[in-house]
Amino acid sequence: MARARSGRGRNIKCSGGGNPALQIGKPFVFGLVAALVVSMAFVMLFALLFVVMKSIVSSAVIPLSVVSLMLGCFAGGWICGSVSRQRGLFYGLAIGLTVFLGAWIIGIAMDEAAFSFAVIVKLILLLLAGGCGGWLGSNRVRRKRR
Repeated sequence: MARARSGRGRNIKCSGGGNPALQIGKPFVFGLVAALVVSMAFVMLFALLFVVMKSIVSSAVIPLSVVSLMLGCFAGGWICGSVSRQRGLFYGLAIGLTVFLGAWIIGIAMDEAAFSFAVIVKLILLLLAGGCGGWLGSNRVRRKRR
């Protein structure tokens, strides 16, 4: 199948063929895996920090978990935007929403409040982090290979 170059250096298919589910799914899966890996890495880093400090402030656990989820959403959005090179904001918001839904369902299963002001703040923060990461990932300047 012949390929043509678009103005921004992207490969696009001339015939318009291709599986749209793969075009949407590949960046989303890569971004979601990256978001989960980065989030878990920061959770482990914060847990190590608590062990080293030997004094755990219980009020710092929830904000640090939200920070780790935000960093994961940002990284996942960045990967999504970088892989797709288009619609980065959409992919980043989708990553943020998916991570939020996962955390919300786990929170409900652990008998937390199903809907509160803190849940709305967490949703807004995760959507903001994912959307910013996706937008920046899709709009970053790429160096030309020689």
